[in-house]
Amino acid sequence: MSENSKKSNGRTFMQTMLSALKLLFLHNGWLKLTAILISLVLWAGLVSQDASITRDKMFQNVNVSINGSDAIKNNGYIVVSDLNELLSDVSIVAAVPQMQYDNAEASAYNIRLDLSRITGPGEQELKLLSSASSPYGKVISINPSSVTVDVEDFIIRQRIPVSVSVEGEGQPEEWYLSQPTVDTNLIAVSGPKSLVQTISRARVFINREDIEWKEGQIATSAELKLYNRQGEEVDSRLLSITLNNMPIDSVVVEMNILPMVTFETSELVQINGEAAEGYQSNVKISPETIWVAARQEVLDQMDGLSLEKNSVNAIDLEETTVFQLKVQKPSEDAVLSNDTITVTIEVDPVEP
Repeated sequence: MSENSKKSNGRTFMQTMLSALKLLFLHNGWLKLTAILISLVLWAGLVSQDASITRDKMFQNVNVSINGSDAIKNNGYIVVSDLNELLSDVSIVAAVPQMQYDNAEASAYNIRLDLSRITGPGEQELKLLSSASSPYGKVISINPSSVTVDVEDFIIRQRIPVSVSVEGEGQPEEWYLSQPTVDTNLIAVSGPKSLVQTISRARVFINREDIEWKEGQIATSAELKLYNRQGEEVDSRLLSITLNNMPIDSVVVEMNILPMVTFETSELVQINGEAAEGYQSNVKISPETIWVAARQEVLDQMDGLSLEKNSVNAIDLEETTVFQLKVQKPSEDAVLSNDTITVTIEVDPVEP
């Protein structure tokens, strides 16, 4: 067959096809086109409803739940690695059914780390686990698929003493602050053995600048801090503080605030007489001042500070003598800076 004959036959075939298509659309063509479109829609719907037809979908920065924390402690172990850092960049790929592709979220696959699989101290490699989700398919891969954690023995130390300290400036001179007390003197500390064994005490701090200076008893909550034997603060999220098996992070501190008045002791003591002839005396009184703290109604009724005996007999003394004078409280709940005044009369011979 010649080349010209082949070209002629090809043109004839194309013309025949175009004529057939033209005839098709001229006779109920739009109806047939509509049927084709409906078929395509139905086919797409069937495909989307078929759960066996899936698409891979990636999820990044997936939240990983940590299970078995209590179980591992009951078994006598604790993870000391920073799990938040180890699990900060986890991604997964899931085979999601076509119809749920846009609705699928990472939370549907329950990515988790099970600490209850730990059986001893040291380095342990734990796999990240997932759950199949019937509506959203299953996880194909997890990156990283596992993490390596450090494990230590978990111990509890009972009867750790608690102390309280007042710090800072700003206490007015006219106010008295009692020694603070805490609602519990002993606590328990639990955590990794290497840390718990270093704990020697717990302390709370009260800042004078935070106190409202007015008469009465005050109570405030103060954070507990743990210290080792060298006096250094032990700051670790791996340590737990408990009281009667209940976790706590603070204690209640109680203090009593009272108004205060100061007296010169030289004005309270009377010296009677002089040293013996041929001698000279020198009087020393200690302390120089005494303050008293009491309720304002008590202070308002005071004319001065009372002594059980306010006079000292220095008549004809020939040697140094010390006298102790007892100070009386103006009320039962009053507080004195000193309850005794010491009067020392130094006696020396007069030089010729």
